[in-house]
Amino acid sequence: MNIYERESIEFQPVTVTVNGAPVTSGVTFAITPNGTRPLAYVAPTAVDGKIGVMVQGLQHGLYDVWAQVASTPETVVMNCGYISVR
Repeated sequence: MNIYERESIEFQPVTVTVNGAPVTSGVTFAITPNGTRPLAYVAPTAVDGKIGVMVQGLQHGLYDVWAQVASTPETVVMNCGYISVR
C-alpha cells in the first residue's frame, strides 16, 4: 500500500492487464473512499509512457483505486489496490 501526505500531488502508476497482457487503450480510473464503489471514471494520467492516477486533494483516509477497461463487447471493472492518505 502506498502512503501519501494529504498535501501531496503525485502520479501513481497503475499497471492494468487483461488476460495477462498490459493494456492502456480504453482504460479509465476512479479513486473512491475505501468500501465504496465508483460512480464515475476519468481518463488516466500518462507520465513517461505509463498510465495511472494523480493523487491530490484527498483527505485523510484509505482509498480504493479502480480501473475500467472498455473493449467491445466487454467492460471489465477491477479494484487495483489501495492508497492511504494521512
